Amino acid sequence: MPTSTIIAPSLGGVKITGIDTSKTTTQFRGLKFATIEKRYDYPARIDSYPTDVDATEYGPIPPQPPQTISPVIPASQHPPPRPKSDEFECLNLNIMRPIVVQKPLPVIVWIFPGGNFTGAASDKTYDSTAFVERSIDKGMPVLFVTINYRLSLYGFLYMDGRANHGLYDQLTALQWVKLHIADFGGNPHNITLMGESAGSLATHYHSVNENSKGLFRRIGMMSTVIEARTPRPLEEALEIVQKAKKFCGVVTDDELRTAPIDKLVEAISLIGGMYGPVNEGGFVGQGPFVDKLPHSEIESILLGNCRFEAKFYGPKIQQLVPTKEFYSRLLEVPSVGAEFAEMYNIKPTEDKENFTNTLLMYDDISYGQPMHNAVNSLRKAGFKTYHYLFDEPNPFLADLDAHHGVDVLYLFNSYKFDKKYDSFIDKYQTGWIRFANGLSPWGYLDNERDIENVVMLDQSIHEREEGEYEKRRNVTAFERLNNYRGKFDAYHLTKRYLM
Repeated sequence: MPTSTIIAPSLGGVKITGIDTSKTTTQFRGLKFATIEKRYDYPARIDSYPTDVDATEYGPIPPQPPQTISPVIPASQHPPPRPKSDEFECLNLNIMRPIVVQKPLPVIVWIFPGGNFTGAASDKTYDSTAFVERSIDKGMPVLFVTINYRLSLYGFLYMDGRANHGLYDQLTALQWVKLHIADFGGNPHNITLMGESAGSLATHYHSVNENSKGLFRRIGMMSTVIEARTPRPLEEALEIVQKAKKFCGVVTDDELRTAPIDKLVEAISLIGGMYGPVNEGGFVGQGPFVDKLPHSEIESILLGNCRFEAKFYGPKIQQLVPTKEFYSRLLEVPSVGAEFAEMYNIKPTEDKENFTNTLLMYDDISYGQPMHNAVNSLRKAGFKTYHYLFDEPNPFLADLDAHHGVDVLYLFNSYKFDKKYDSFIDKYQTGWIRFANGLSPWGYLDNERDIENVVMLDQSIHEREEGEYEKRRNVTAFERLNNYRGKFDAYHLTKRYLM
């Protein structure tokens, strides 16, 4: 494939050669932004390269359990094998840009999802070629950066009084982008940070972290916010350390630091659950975490949900827990279990209605209510906040509905769908492109009027009508759930209830 080369003054004046992914876009792949000396070290940023850089191949990815390909992806579009994994060489990033850059461009930095135990910046799902092509076509070109970070038991384990190494990796990548993106044609003063699921959660944490201040101007949060996943308490974090030692067959901290990475990766799946921020008083700061506000200099925020996020987890939940056990498990949850069983009409039965009610509760407490509260809290605090409700079904299997993560497929359009979705993808990508360019994302719907709330439905986007949000979201339940704020954490409740 053709290549493009730039000179990078801030990185030592080296030549960096990327690969042209289309007639108008080039990507610089596998650029190391930090080093790690040993496991559970914080990253050390790289600010120069000693020799010219061949950036035509993706760099190593974070170690993780074997890749699973979603059954809804057609065989003809299956992604290529992932690059090799390497615990100490995985801190690299990729920069997609127009081949021709005439002025400093807005920058988007993407944090990939995957529960902080799976995923990679190089995954086909996050190939931003189509997105950047669209930005060029719209006359609003952007640079798109995808970053790797350490995961699970070596990225978020609590050791030596420290944790959240994966978040520090992300922070270091953001610092690198701020310092060096101008070499690639990006504007270091016009950066948007965004992600989905675990990536959205990380984005929210960065927006309230003092050390991330000044590294971005806007944030985009798809599906998940801090209220849905407050930091893991230290006592629980220490329990996971003990489980990791048990599964790795070691006793001491020093032994765990040097345990073979394949043992650690095997333990990841055995321990299960979502990995993520630990309340160690460092990166995540001090609580309370619900309604914690972003840095005041963040100029705008774009966030939203898919209408039925939990539909994605239906098959997994059915495998884990017999439907008739939902009721008894829920009653074990202190303070709120009995009330939630009554609220969602969950009973000790095996029928489909009982499963549906359980899935609705899971959706409300894990996605709907936290996002609802985040929007209201941000607006009350005076932040310019754009909210969307994504109600487009999975393009390959409509029965899956507008499930968790389906908006990512449309955002990148790296998997090709039926052409009936072309117009919608154009509108959806354009909204994010406009946002990164400092414009009202949905202003194009009505002669550049500033539209704050939209619904994405039937391959179209429209301004939210009065009562439409209440019709499509369980707002009455959100308000009732808010009576119990502080008495339950969505993640811990569902983990205890469903695992």
